[in-house]
Amino acid sequence: MALFTLVGIFVILLRTAAAVDGDVQGVPRVGRRCYCDLQMSDGVFPRQQFDELHSLSDNCSQELNAKQFKEPIDIFADVEQRLQKLAQLIDTLEEEYDGDLYSIISYRIIEIEYAELTDLLNHLQTINSMNQEKVDNLFVKVQNITNKVDKLEEYDRLKVVKEHRKSMILKRSLSVCLSVLSATPAPYITLPPGSCSFGKLVGVSDPKGSMLNHFGSSYRYGSWGMDPWPAPGKADQYWLTILSTSNRYGNKIRVFSSYGKFLTRSGAVDLTFKTYNAQGSGGIMYKDAYYYNCYNLDQLCRFDMTTESVLYAKLPYVGFNDKFPYCTVSSCYGYSDMDLATDENGLWVLYATEQNFGNLVVSQLNATDLSILNSWNTTLYKRSATNAFMVCGIVYATRYLNSEVEEIFYMFDTTTGVERNDLAFQIRKVSSGIQYMNYNPRDKTLYVYSDAYVVSYSLLFA
Repeated sequence: MALFTLVGIFVILLRTAAAVDGDVQGVPRVGRRCYCDLQMSDGVFPRQQFDELHSLSDNCSQELNAKQFKEPIDIFADVEQRLQKLAQLIDTLEEEYDGDLYSIISYRIIEIEYAELTDLLNHLQTINSMNQEKVDNLFVKVQNITNKVDKLEEYDRLKVVKEHRKSMILKRSLSVCLSVLSATPAPYITLPPGSCSFGKLVGVSDPKGSMLNHFGSSYRYGSWGMDPWPAPGKADQYWLTILSTSNRYGNKIRVFSSYGKFLTRSGAVDLTFKTYNAQGSGGIMYKDAYYYNCYNLDQLCRFDMTTESVLYAKLPYVGFNDKFPYCTVSSCYGYSDMDLATDENGLWVLYATEQNFGNLVVSQLNATDLSILNSWNTTLYKRSATNAFMVCGIVYATRYLNSEVEEIFYMFDTTTGVERNDLAFQIRKVSSGIQYMNYNPRDKTLYVYSDAYVVSYSLLFA
């Protein structure tokens, strides 16, 4: 645009210069045509530079071939689809592998997909190398054009080009401003109590999978799961903790790089708490850190999975050391006073205080320094529940029905303050007791530790 504007400007400058330098006598030279010798006070117009600039611009435009840049985009799209398909095939193989002919065929299909994907990536690398050379050449040419335009602008004595640019910038800014002002704001939608943006909890699936924990049936208390907000490179990682002494004390966390490794119990890495050990089975993983009740203290601990350092902070007024645990009708789950939880809104801790008469308190935590961001008192007596978990700011509590069924009977919505105790969502158990329960918003899965068994369920929304 600036180039074409300059052409018009130079025509104006030619006429202006003629008027400034006085009368110019025309001299007939060929036939009936009249030619004038024009003397410009600012020097001779650089016609040769202008022609060179025009030639550079044409060559640059011809080299910008859209087809050369479209092919890598198409390959990227194909690679993305193939990666998704390959991930699905691998997940299916991990879940269903039993060594039979079907599994072998599935493995061969994965090998073929991987080989085709490798060929595509190699081709893409070749194209990118060729295009990079073209981009480097174009950059040099554009820089030459920019330098020549800057020199030619010296002849724009009336500053027309500069003002034209300012005008275009102002028009664009005005256009953006008008579009913002004329846009209709999205109406604020108030969700009914007990609802999430993706629906309302309507039930729990049957167990998706269950297995005895890696340490054996004598370790009846523990926890396990997947980080809902993993660090880079740890998206597929799973973790497991168990309590040893009197179902109270834990001193390490075991991690696996994938669910397949977790199932086969291979490639385990154990991290040991060097200072503050864990108490109870209410710990969880969040943002590459393990959060838990510090042993024998009214404090929360944060164990950094990378640096292995521990941060701790006091939880005000909390009942601890078996003062307000979760309980069944006949017994209690020891040292379950502080129950950490995760959901779409972040990190939570569920506990009880004497100030709230032993009733459940729901507090949202700052994951970095363990400070309390907000707190809600409920009317649910904590000992009347067997466990609890969070979903999009809503706490759900369970109770023991019989050795085969647990029931979600209670909810408290922290957004609306609505409280209900008439829910009846049943959970089919693999064993009588449930020592740990936590919802992971990343896969909408409820992770459960039940009498030494690790179990998972899908939460159902509608």
